[in-house]
Amino acid sequence: MRSPLEFIFLLLIKGCLPCAVNEDQQPLETYLLNKMAQSAMASEALPNPNVLLALRLAQDHSLNIERRLLKKLSKDAIDRMKNDNSNNPLTNYYQLGLSILALCQLQGTFSPSQIADLFSPDEKKYYLSGQFSVDTAALAILAQICVQNTMNDAALVKENRTISANVQWLLKKMLEHKSNRGIIGNMYSTGEAMQALFVADKYLVPGSWNCTQTLATVLSEIPKGTFDNPMAAAQLLPSLWGRTYLDVNRFNCSKDKGDHFTYFALQQIMPFASQRSITVMYTVTDSYSNRFSESTTVTVPESSVFFRVMEAAQEKDPKKFRFTYEQSQWGPYITSVQDLRADNENCIYWKLLSGKTPLSKGAGEYVVSDGESLLVKFTT
Repeated sequence: MRSPLEFIFLLLIKGCLPCAVNEDQQPLETYLLNKMAQSAMASEALPNPNVLLALRLAQDHSLNIERRLLKKLSKDAIDRMKNDNSNNPLTNYYQLGLSILALCQLQGTFSPSQIADLFSPDEKKYYLSGQFSVDTAALAILAQICVQNTMNDAALVKENRTISANVQWLLKKMLEHKSNRGIIGNMYSTGEAMQALFVADKYLVPGSWNCTQTLATVLSEIPKGTFDNPMAAAQLLPSLWGRTYLDVNRFNCSKDKGDHFTYFALQQIMPFASQRSITVMYTVTDSYSNRFSESTTVTVPESSVFFRVMEAAQEKDPKKFRFTYEQSQWGPYITSVQDLRADNENCIYWKLLSGKTPLSKGAGEYVVSDGESLLVKFTT
């Protein structure tokens, strides 16, 4: 049986509207595309199939970048299969949706009846830590719409109705988590939610979603660095182009004959980006065993993320502010400060806060503000 990543690799090899960026907004998506590609190809970056999907859907391609990333993905998948001897489940419903989408795009063998049952309404499938997972729902919609588009057999009326009911339930749940700014779930789930809404538009109640509003909101966040993480960029970019994962193998991309992707410096693409510096207060404290609490003031460029503040503090005083981290698809995960290591087994970890407020974003995602008080706290 193929692993979920193997299906994704096969889908990606094959490949080259709704609301989308206009000419005036193109510098924003160009910046994000470049930022994603550069970050994804950095030596320390983890291979990411979502990034490769986004690169495939872009108007301008670099086959060289895509081949290099595909090679890294293939090697990573082999290494994981060799080294993973745990009894953990091989997948979750997000990965499952992505895998079935890949299988469907490749015209593989699958049972519409089983897929209809698999994605039936069930809060256990779509809730994580008590919260409805919008991006999981979005992948489930994309996968089922793809399957539905292949169902030409008149005998599959029951399966078609079941999938339609599944999609309608998922759309309703997704739109219940739409903010008054048009964000669906959170800023990072919005891109894939937009894709799901694009392909399932026939099920939408008129006026239930304003695509133009959502697009304007996510575009306004790009200059703030909100989507600088390659995973965040990869999940958003297809929607900025009015495209979805269902389009991966539909394009006859003449530009694929050459390398038409150009790297640009930040100021070339976003001349409005600020070069101003800001000052923040930074504190590390052990509130679990009360061994230390250290504070300092650091200066970083405007639009810097939390992780850059940590680096600046470490450069200023390595003894007090040294830290270690591991890379994840969503950026760096803090593993220790002053050699005091997080203990996942006992649920002791380093928590990021702004003032007294815990952050919902990671160290590599949260953009800091001038005068802000930041805290890294060892706690349960």
